[in-house]
Amino acid sequence: MQDTSRVLEIHVPADTPAGASIYLAGDFNGWSPAHPLARVTAREDGAFRFTLPTDVERAEFKITRGSWDSVECTRDGRPIDNRVWKREAGNSGARLSVDGWCDLHPETLDWRPRHTNNGDVRMVNDVFAPQLGNMRDLFVLVPPEYDNRTDERYPVLYMHDGQNLFDDVMAFDKEWGVDEVSLDLARLENLRHIVVGIPNVGVGRLHEYSPWEDDFRRSRGFGERYVRFLTQTVKPLIDKQFRTKTAAESTAVCGSSLGGLISLYAGLTRPDVFSAALCLSPTMNVAAGRALKLAQSYSGGTRFWLDYGAREFGGNRELSNQMIDAVLECARVLRDNGVRVKAHVDPVGEHNETSWRRRLPDILRWWHSELPK
Repeated sequence: MQDTSRVLEIHVPADTPAGASIYLAGDFNGWSPAHPLARVTAREDGAFRFTLPTDVERAEFKITRGSWDSVECTRDGRPIDNRVWKREAGNSGARLSVDGWCDLHPETLDWRPRHTNNGDVRMVNDVFAPQLGNMRDLFVLVPPEYDNRTDERYPVLYMHDGQNLFDDVMAFDKEWGVDEVSLDLARLENLRHIVVGIPNVGVGRLHEYSPWEDDFRRSRGFGERYVRFLTQTVKPLIDKQFRTKTAAESTAVCGSSLGGLISLYAGLTRPDVFSAALCLSPTMNVAAGRALKLAQSYSGGTRFWLDYGAREFGGNRELSNQMIDAVLECARVLRDNGVRVKAHVDPVGEHNETSWRRRLPDILRWWHSELPK
């Protein structure tokens, strides 16, 4: 029997485009405005019905038509607060009404999010992960003139938190600017590559980007499964649909924070797939620092970029120094094992996309420096 307490019945305004899908963007799916598992279409009676995940006890969310520039608004064009749902005894679900869509309302022009994508970003929709039992879309940035330069194949960079890479209207907060950085490198320095953005899945992000169980962080440690998703599902799909250089020597993995940790883990465990791991602000203290222990036994051929910002914890200089020390120690251990490592401390680096974007051009140049020509 269906748990009706989790069923949300959603009614939309009359100016909603015919045949439109709507999405719930919330804390349970990384605030992704177009997550495929949060997409619903109208039933015969015209209502949309969405069932919240069974492991969610409280949810904050907004309703969109697929991006933040088409998020719901008030009838007179003002932004709305997050909606909140709580699982309570006797709760029989909720009936929700959308009063307006910001992209269809002229009064929203002064606050509506704007598209910031500048590259040729393509979608691979509804990619199922049998290793994890979930689904997501992939974002694929191809280099300039990709369709005209049909004899060329390109190295590939696989990046986590894919919804935050290219466009503010898809991002949780601000985008990285990976498209702008990659365009500049292609046009000014002829450094061309494909970037595959793999979105996180919200509350599952912690589990997928953590290779080990961690009682303190409440991580289930699905990181090994996630890496198998990258290597067994995502990479073969991308290699089939795009003109990639498929060998490990032309393939890298990249991410920040927990995405930096899972990039480090992928580089340490799958050198047969990734010849470089670009790890920005990696969360080194997961599971009592097991990443460092794994690095101590590694002597493979993967190259590692490891960095951290001196201002990542604001005024907590002690905690920042602990993380910096862990990154530098990991770099030292790998070097002692004969591994090629670039370690960098950003003196003004904070824990945000603005800082990671500022470092990205040098990181990509470093990656390209040893790619096969």
